[in-house]
Amino acid sequence: MDIALRKEYESRMERTRAEAAKRGYEALIIIGMAPRRVGDLMYLCGHQPLLPGHPRRFAFRGRGCSAIVLPVVGEPVLLTTTPFYEKELFITDVRYDDDLPSNIAKVIEEMGLEKSDIGVVGMDVVTAAVYQDVRRLLPKAGLAAADDIVMSLRAAKSPYEIDILRRGARIGDEVGQLLRNYLKPGLTEKQVYQFITSELTKRGVTGAFATCQSGYRSETAYDLVPASDKVIESGDMVHMEINGKLDGYMIDICRSTVVGKASEEQIYILETTLEMLEESVAAMHPGVVSEELEKISGSIALAHGFTSNHTRAFGGPATYLGHAIGLGVDEPPVLAKRDKTVLIPGMVITVEPGLYQTGHGGCRIEDEVLVTETGTEILNTFDRRWWN
Repeated sequence: MDIALRKEYESRMERTRAEAAKRGYEALIIIGMAPRRVGDLMYLCGHQPLLPGHPRRFAFRGRGCSAIVLPVVGEPVLLTTTPFYEKELFITDVRYDDDLPSNIAKVIEEMGLEKSDIGVVGMDVVTAAVYQDVRRLLPKAGLAAADDIVMSLRAAKSPYEIDILRRGARIGDEVGQLLRNYLKPGLTEKQVYQFITSELTKRGVTGAFATCQSGYRSETAYDLVPASDKVIESGDMVHMEINGKLDGYMIDICRSTVVGKASEEQIYILETTLEMLEESVAAMHPGVVSEELEKISGSIALAHGFTSNHTRAFGGPATYLGHAIGLGVDEPPVLAKRDKTVLIPGMVITVEPGLYQTGHGGCRIEDEVLVTETGTEILNTFDRRWWN
């Protein structure tokens, strides 16, 4: 394993142990589940759970789950429900068993912690059956939900992580520039999708993903509707996403434009959306509360005459402005109403306002933004204004 990466994992483990001890736990059980909640395990040891596919899968206790048992004092153990896992992991004690609860209980007992207070990370994905089994097998342990422990540490990215995210953003910029030159009437949405994913893959991106929604279909760009066989016509509003992972970390960028000559109303929608993005980013700095940025974006939408009918969000204009990224595509904080998270240096947040108007089209423009000690650094440098 690379020396820099090993030091990164060591630091993450020690900070996780310290936070657990601070909260009064003697150990953590950190559960990840494919394909949804894998970031915590990737963050701590580089492991990504897999879904077992053979006929016995329905007999599994904890199918698709893996777990780290991390004592505050002592070495961690990684438990998997499939024998197929990465060859190079930070945790060297890896054990496979298709009965995850029994495996967890066995390790806890080996560590002499069966009567201890233990935090459980991953309560939002573990099944009731698995959790009940763990409680039954460890009746004297004080199990408590501790879902936010690892995620809170993941919020501020390290210099190692920021370097990867910067490189990913540059790749997204390169593909975006190529896409701008490629886009024209007569292409299908699927052809645009294939162009984006192919160019990302050529540059070492894994899990390359894209969307392309044109014309009336762009009016639903707030949902990730798959690309279709629809032919892009002159005058269509087109919304496109550029997504994938570089070394496990997300690339998440959007651009929107009009192919051919744009109408006055379409330009008004695009220019308003761009203003929402620029003003929100200008207001970002350490100490700002997430929902305050949404209010700025929403006030701009209202001032330009847009309402909840145009934002298609959660009950009001621009009630969803963006989210953090890292090992996951949707990490906290969320730039939305009722999110009281205070921004801190090291957070990498996508700012992605959108407006959608029946009969004219919908758009979303998205950049990745690093919160610095004094303000922000916009990681994407390619042009946001693709329209004439």
